[in-house]
Amino acid sequence: MNTKSNNNKIFYGWWVVAGALLIMFTIGGIAWNCVSVFIKPVCADLGFTRQAMSMNSTITSIIGMVVSLSWGYILRHFSLKTLMRLAAFGLPLGYVGYSFCSTIGMFYACSVLVGLSLCLVMNLPLSIILSNWFEEKRGTAMGVAFMGSGIGGMLFIPVISNMIETSGWRYTFRFSALVMFIAAFIAIFFLIRIRPEDMGLKALGWEKRKNDNGKDVAVAEGPLFSELAKTGRFWLLAFCISASNSAVGVVNQALQPHLTDNGYTIATAALIVSTGMGLLAVGKMGLGVVFDKMGIRIGTLFSLGLGLLGLIGMIFCKSFIGVASAVVLGQGIGCAFGTVGVPIVARSLFGERDYATNYGVICSVGGVCNSISPMLNGAAYDRFGSYNPALVLWCGIMVFGLVVFFITLPKNKKI
Repeated sequence: MNTKSNNNKIFYGWWVVAGALLIMFTIGGIAWNCVSVFIKPVCADLGFTRQAMSMNSTITSIIGMVVSLSWGYILRHFSLKTLMRLAAFGLPLGYVGYSFCSTIGMFYACSVLVGLSLCLVMNLPLSIILSNWFEEKRGTAMGVAFMGSGIGGMLFIPVISNMIETSGWRYTFRFSALVMFIAAFIAIFFLIRIRPEDMGLKALGWEKRKNDNGKDVAVAEGPLFSELAKTGRFWLLAFCISASNSAVGVVNQALQPHLTDNGYTIATAALIVSTGMGLLAVGKMGLGVVFDKMGIRIGTLFSLGLGLLGLIGMIFCKSFIGVASAVVLGQGIGCAFGTVGVPIVARSLFGERDYATNYGVICSVGGVCNSISPMLNGAAYDRFGSYNPALVLWCGIMVFGLVVFFITLPKNKKI
């Protein structure tokens, strides 16, 4: 079958990209990129420490780790479409729950639901769905879809920051829940289809999956996880991918409070962060093209190398140059690796035969790193009054990861 209908309409896979873009724009823009905006006002109102409040991010990461580790099993026993529909209701419910919290334990309980819902509606399912629809232009499709979180962050951070100041953090949580529910409902129930075969279509570039006899061989390529688990290379790469992604993710997690701690006004910090989110959107789309054209080695080193410079910029954020580095390099390109680069590298290195399990395990390792990250950052602040000690440690981890990637990733491996 052709990738277009008989009437030469747009390939439906791009409508799937639009649905994924809508999810990333709202859910990614709010539930990912606006988390730090709530930390200071909630702590000031309820008397929590930043470390205690940061545990909410740790809990969502732990939930993500557990789900990722079981991802292959989950997909063999449950409908992905059904799981995404449940998450469309569960995530807003968790955010409404936040608005009624008065104790840290109540926040933690809501974070369990939020963490589970995020796993079932964002990176894990969307990367699989987009890979189903695109054999070629896969990096571009993922880059376009995942750039939504950057655009969403750029728009929602100043809106939510202003809303917290004028209407309070409880009302703002409820507003966020409504926005995410409307978007997820439209995307999941009306736009996204799990695989092209569900509509009698074929993936874009499906001819590349055929051998000389016309047999689809892509799904049979690559080792099983049971085979990869016995190799040190897999675990080394899984750790470096995850730890490097967590390191550069600190730019998103801590930039706003870090800037205000260093003398910036709330409005100025929000403007800087939202500008970075806009550049992140462009960075995700651009990074997808880099992976398509230049391969996984250059794409990985390019993204994470600039992410490292972004972290260094945060350490020296009292100067204008430091802020520019953090926003333009750290957010614009470095933070794009987690959503765009990780699934591409996982599929390219380890094949499609057991992709759901392999990618899920890599994400579960990432869950461990992500669960440690907010605790480490919060503890550094509580002890030293600054995030800088944690930032220095993350820079060291990034350097180690870059060395490993330079040595181990194949030079000319294309996706």
